[in-house]
Amino acid sequence: MRKIYIILLSLCVLLSCSREEFVDEAPKPEPVNETPTIPNLIFPANNQVCTNFKLGFDWEASSDANGDAIAYQIDIATNDTFENILFSITTSETTRAFNLEKGNTYYWRVKAIDSKQSESEYSVVQAFFTEPDAGVNHVPFSPSVISPKPGEEVSGNIITLDWDATDTDDDPLLFDVYFGTTNPPVLLAQDISVSALDVNVSPNTTYYWRVVVKDDKQGVAIGRVWSFRRNNM
Repeated sequence: MRKIYIILLSLCVLLSCSREEFVDEAPKPEPVNETPTIPNLIFPANNQVCTNFKLGFDWEASSDANGDAIAYQIDIATNDTFENILFSITTSETTRAFNLEKGNTYYWRVKAIDSKQSESEYSVVQAFFTEPDAGVNHVPFSPSVISPKPGEEVSGNIITLDWDATDTDDDPLLFDVYFGTTNPPVLLAQDISVSALDVNVSPNTTYYWRVVVKDDKQGVAIGRVWSFRRNNM
């Protein structure tokens, strides 16, 4: 009886080993290819006036969850719908220089493409301007903020927006002021001749504002968007 038990046990072990030898492992699924992140544009900044006509463009590097190599497609156009693209270049770098015409408005955007041809969405579109020929008219300098400083927390129900702007030709200047709780802000005052404006604000709210400077020869400089926060005091 004991011999029979040993024989049966040995057969079970052999059969078990044999079955394990012929079990096919399921194939591992191919990893899903992730699209790269959307690039962030650095320079030229939105609505910047540029005096250098061989202009270097810079943007932040994208990341790729699969570790794929990333290339970038940069488009430059003369309208924000990119129906008239002047340049469309693919590069592995995060910078590229282009020769541009003077006295024009341009729009640019960048998207990332990984080595498996998976493309990110385009970045936000940014506009910039190239200064016209010297001797025709100098565009006013972009305005600089006096107060409130960018990111500052303020108190009070009435805040004075204060800025400074100059013009190489000493042309008389007018200002359009954009202000509100959204970014970009909306037009609040147009063609004012003073460089300060009082606005009403509410507690615990962030406000955005920008100034557009205009001379009397159709020269325009669009300032950056600044922000400040009204505190609870």
